[in-house]
Amino acid sequence: MVATVHTRVIPLAVPAGFIFLGEAFLLWGAWLWVLHPEAFLVPRHPLGLAGAHLYLLGFGVGVLLGAMHQLLPVVLEAPLYRPALGYPVMALWALGVVLLALGFARLPVLVPLGGGLALLALLLFAYHAYRTFRLAPRWNRVATALAWVVFYLVLTPLLGLVQALALRFGFYDPERLAWHLLAGLGGVFLLSILGVGYKLLSMFTLTHGVDEGVLGLLLWAANLGLWGLALGERLGYGLLLLAYGLALYDTYRILKHRMKRALDIGVRHYLAGLGFLGLALLALPFKPVWAALWFALGFVGLAVSGMLYKILPFLVWTHRYAPRAGKERVPLLKEMLPEGLGYLAGGLWAVGALLFPVLPQAAWGVAVGAAVHAYALWEVMRR
Repeated sequence: MVATVHTRVIPLAVPAGFIFLGEAFLLWGAWLWVLHPEAFLVPRHPLGLAGAHLYLLGFGVGVLLGAMHQLLPVVLEAPLYRPALGYPVMALWALGVVLLALGFARLPVLVPLGGGLALLALLLFAYHAYRTFRLAPRWNRVATALAWVVFYLVLTPLLGLVQALALRFGFYDPERLAWHLLAGLGGVFLLSILGVGYKLLSMFTLTHGVDEGVLGLLLWAANLGLWGLALGERLGYGLLLLAYGLALYDTYRILKHRMKRALDIGVRHYLAGLGFLGLALLALPFKPVWAALWFALGFVGLAVSGMLYKILPFLVWTHRYAPRAGKERVPLLKEMLPEGLGYLAGGLWAVGALLFPVLPQAAWGVAVGAAVHAYALWEVMRR
């Protein structure tokens, strides 16, 4: 009850602003996939870098920042330190993403500026999260996962900015690009999706009483695996496989003890995303570019879009209709989302993501799926 009260004081414009700016960056990136699909199959191609940052830093991190403004109070059972700090974070982050994309695609001089603004935004968010963590009356392993995510949210742009400056000042080291990728893909998205997924999956399926011990082991295995890969240790890959196995086991336990028997759209997308994560891990030693594409487009794309189908309707209903419930006729929560559009988007997205490494024209599937997905969320806002 405490967490519910706290979440209501957060202006809808903060999480929704991050989410819909992220959707705009997603559509911009999708336009690049369709026009230049070959750029995403060549490491360090300028247009590929522009599209990757629009998708990961723009869409992925944008949705993550918006969701964390709502999830931190729920997970920590404490209010956000200063909800209004979300606005400067949003402005700095959005401007940073735009300048990075333009810099990679057209004007390289903009890359350090865009990276610096993004880093400043994430440092401000990290400070806000730190002050919120200190308000928590108790701690849990989901909070530990979010703390690690905040750490990697700062480390990733810091490594990227060092890489950008190195090109200008002559101390470029290609290994730092691998560190940047591991911190971003693994540290930010792997830990956030699996950590937050534990909490959201339990909420979506009405599961109670599943202990967090396996999640704790997963966090150890994933972190050590990422650092092992960064240092060139083969054991790192084995630890990531172990983390994936623990994630599957945790998901099985949650679903086994669920009270809500039917699996809804958010859960189905999350499970499909886990399938892509396994595919990416299997491909990693042999086809690293394919692995990165399946991880980003399949795992991140399906898991994040599926969570949005549950998070955004709840946010809109809570802010717009909850005060009027019981006094007049208001729509049911399940009526907020046009689920048919959500499933259509997910199907197109999944097929496009699966085929894209071997058939670049499949970018159309991802792009059309992303457009349908964005339209479905817009319909939520209109209801």
